[in-house]
Amino acid sequence: MDDRLALMDQGSFLGLRALGHQPWTFFTWVYDRPVDLAELQRFNEALAGTLLGRLVQRSPLPGGRHRWVAVDAVPPLEVEQVPRSRDDIHAWTDELGDRGVDPEHGPGWRIGVLPLTDGGTAVAMVSPHALGDGLCKLDAIADAVQGISRRPAYPPRGARPRRELLWSDLVAFVRELPAVIGAVIAGIRVARAESGQAPARSAPPASTSPQPVIDDAPFHPAAACVRVTRADWDAAAARLGGTSNTLVSAFAARLAQRLGRTGADGRVALAVPVSVRVEGDTRANALDSVTVRADPDELDRDLTGLRAATKSALRARAERSHDMLAVLPLVPVTPPVVVRRAEQLAMGSTSSPVGCSNHGSLDPAIMRIDGGTPVDFWVRSAEPGQTAAELDRLGGKLYVLAGGALEAVYLSVIAHPVGGGLDRPGLHDHVAATLADFGLTPSSVTR
Repeated sequence: MDDRLALMDQGSFLGLRALGHQPWTFFTWVYDRPVDLAELQRFNEALAGTLLGRLVQRSPLPGGRHRWVAVDAVPPLEVEQVPRSRDDIHAWTDELGDRGVDPEHGPGWRIGVLPLTDGGTAVAMVSPHALGDGLCKLDAIADAVQGISRRPAYPPRGARPRRELLWSDLVAFVRELPAVIGAVIAGIRVARAESGQAPARSAPPASTSPQPVIDDAPFHPAAACVRVTRADWDAAAARLGGTSNTLVSAFAARLAQRLGRTGADGRVALAVPVSVRVEGDTRANALDSVTVRADPDELDRDLTGLRAATKSALRARAERSHDMLAVLPLVPVTPPVVVRRAEQLAMGSTSSPVGCSNHGSLDPAIMRIDGGTPVDFWVRSAEPGQTAAELDRLGGKLYVLAGGALEAVYLSVIAHPVGGGLDRPGLHDHVAATLADFGLTPSSVTR
């Protein structure tokens, strides 16, 4: 068994350590009743047998590949003692995330239980991206509910002597050295291609006004979570000549236009993750991505152009992906300072990029973590530890995450314009107005 991290997984882990933050995924279930804590505990323990039930053990060799080890212990359920209102659910999940998760030292996930003042209950789970992309975690939740164990039999931390690991990693490093040299050559080729395609940038005008002092403390950017009934969503997509997936992209592009995240040509650059996960895949992160340029002005009338542009981008992905995969052997030997610079280059390579991720229709098992079915569910992403100043340096942020569950489509949005000035109620207004452009209204809203 090869217990080493895939190169993309190691890159995700090294990015977290270099930057001090990365996206975390939050899952929230809401009930009109008390939850079955015994069943919830069984689910919590079963997660240890899924791909979430592992942690990172660093290689003793600088530049060596890290390894997966079995999770040290199952984190306890965190049951809140003081009930809160439903309007506090979002803020409470933020607080749960602020308690921290860690792919190396643990806990790899946290599950919190919040009694509600009306007799209901909210359950939330948070886990870092380094332990799994969204689909990896959703699969893990479904597996834990159904009692399916897919995690390889990783040894516990410290099971192998350090000297043995060092020698093994040294042999592997020498064996893989030709791939590293090839990756350097591939990296030069990709960099030249990117520089040749990049449009010329004009320098921003110098400002004579004093620059405001920006608080560099961690914060929570504006976030909105809404659900639209599946029937209404699918009907709108069909009416406009698109699909459910295309309508998610159209919503993201139209919202981006409202928030001023368009290029000089008036188009929106959608950064769309593409899952490359296959049957039996044990990678934490099995993702590629494409960039789709959308004209937001036409999307409330016709989705066929956006649908065609998305198909074209997906067809072109294979050639570009080959070049990017060739660079991956450089990941273990990349210094942290280069990782930090790479984030700025990646975010700045496209003017005002807009993240747009879609989980599609979820496995119904995900709804049964305590044996019953919730009345509401959604998934969202957040990046605890990232500051407003960092987001400003990267040109702000807009990220839309969607999926289908409980006969509804959830839309989770994070937004931060450069300089701030957008709060949660304001973002909810923008989201509602954007949905109205497509003849849609939310069936439920999380404040």
